[in-house]
Amino acid sequence: MSESDFHRRERAHFLRTRRESVTPEAVGLPKGARRRTPGLRREEVAVLAGVSPTWYTYLEQARDVSPSQEVLDNLAQILGLSDFERLYLHNLSRAAPPLTAGATHRSVVVENLTRVVESLSPLPAYLCSQLGDLMAWNDEARDWFGDFTSPHQALSQPNLLVWMFTSASARERFADWQDQARNMVACLRADTLDCRDAGRVTSLVHRLTELSPHFRRWWDEHAVDGQGLWQCTIRHPREGTVTLRRTDLRHPAVPEPLKLVIHMPVPVGVPCEVPFGPAPVGSELRGAGAH
Repeated sequence: MSESDFHRRERAHFLRTRRESVTPEAVGLPKGARRRTPGLRREEVAVLAGVSPTWYTYLEQARDVSPSQEVLDNLAQILGLSDFERLYLHNLSRAAPPLTAGATHRSVVVENLTRVVESLSPLPAYLCSQLGDLMAWNDEARDWFGDFTSPHQALSQPNLLVWMFTSASARERFADWQDQARNMVACLRADTLDCRDAGRVTSLVHRLTELSPHFRRWWDEHAVDGQGLWQCTIRHPREGTVTLRRTDLRHPAVPEPLKLVIHMPVPVGVPCEVPFGPAPVGSELRGAGAH
């Protein structure tokens, strides 16, 4: 599957799930007596967005059509999308720039960031790809989160999502496991836009849907989130129950950005700060927020 085909399929599924979640009353339409499907009908969305029902149907069928910014904004308003969901819809409809020669330097970037991870001791830290492939972690990360390897991995390197959904240690360590795991799925939806290998995305999602009914249900909801949960509560075998705040730094490596994740303890009584949101892609590591 090409990258453009993957994005059209994602856009089609996203629009359908959002359409089915909007009630007629929410957009000023009568409920009606004989509605066979939840939410709005395709024809209703099309009329409200100012396009033909056939053309909107093409969108939900993942046809090769290119909606304008105005149409996308109309759809976002009708479907009640958040600011981030609106951006996600626009990004799904935007052609990706061609890959640059920077891909040849990815191994150098990984090597340098691995040294950074090691130097962050005593703070738990790890390096991973947008799809959660773990490339490096320090002893403190293993101490706080447990062993990232899992008998269900069957991958060339440990994957954070596979570990989260299949490892007993993940459920034991995260006191708020369900919130953290569900948010990881929403963040994965957003992060897939930065991965230039649709086949890898499809393979990972297929494996996770086979391994976990939780993942399968949450993935089908098509929630998207680029900010993440900015703190987590960990049950540590020696330290007890501790709240950690996470800082996510992203490097615009190609063909897939890298994430350097650092955790810091939150003093008792100190509220979590409001995150700034994900950092834009640039030429260096930039803070993506803290939790």
